Amino acid sequence: MIGGGFIGAGIWAFIEKNKYHGITSLDDALQNVSVAFVVLILIGITIFLVSLCGCIGALRENVLLLKIYYYIMIIIFLFLIGLAVATFVLKDKVNDFLKHQVLKDSLITKYQDDRDDQAVIDWVQENFECCGVESYKDWNKNQYYNCSSSLLTNSLRCSVPHSCCRVQDTYKSGMTNILCGRNVLNSAGDLSLIYTQGCVDAILSLVFSAKNLPVVGGVCIGILLPMKAHYK
Repeated sequence: MIGGGFIGAGIWAFIEKNKYHGITSLDDALQNVSVAFVVLILIGITIFLVSLCGCIGALRENVLLLKIYYYIMIIIFLFLIGLAVATFVLKDKVNDFLKHQVLKDSLITKYQDDRDDQAVIDWVQENFECCGVESYKDWNKNQYYNCSSSLLTNSLRCSVPHSCCRVQDTYKSGMTNILCGRNVLNSAGDLSLIYTQGCVDAILSLVFSAKNLPVVGGVCIGILLPMKAHYK
């Protein structure tokens, strides 16, 4: 079921992304495939096939299929343990890599140009009450919000996205006020109107808060225990 869910989510996301692109050929479709969608579908297929091996092997008492399932589960278990240890040992390097090379250089710079990235960033900033990766100043890396923007008619210069605003202002017509964080990057704006904490710190603070640690621990144990049970 989980594998099917991943496959379905990946296909649905691909269809939604390309619904309004006017795709007329396979080449056009392939050009619009997002790496994230492909990864999601591949994970779903892998989970489905591994589960199928275990299910058929158990029902038909097929030793070969059960061995395949057993060894794959061991590999996944060891991979998760290794990933957790590596993340803890190299947490500073991982944190720096995620912040600078993945988030800032990819998501922040593509905001306004890629509607998928924009939707993800807006959702994170609104729900975690944060702005940017490390701080609201990260938006200086975006060509539309940068204070030295060469776009002469750019009304977004020195601003931040509306999803950074503490109050989502709207006009009488119902349209979102995208200029609620205007001029905050050059200190001329009112910082009290926007979130200033970076999203990485906001998310980590929420995940590792004393209130949520039992939940995080329970999820980890819930994932590892069923896998460990197969080794007995």
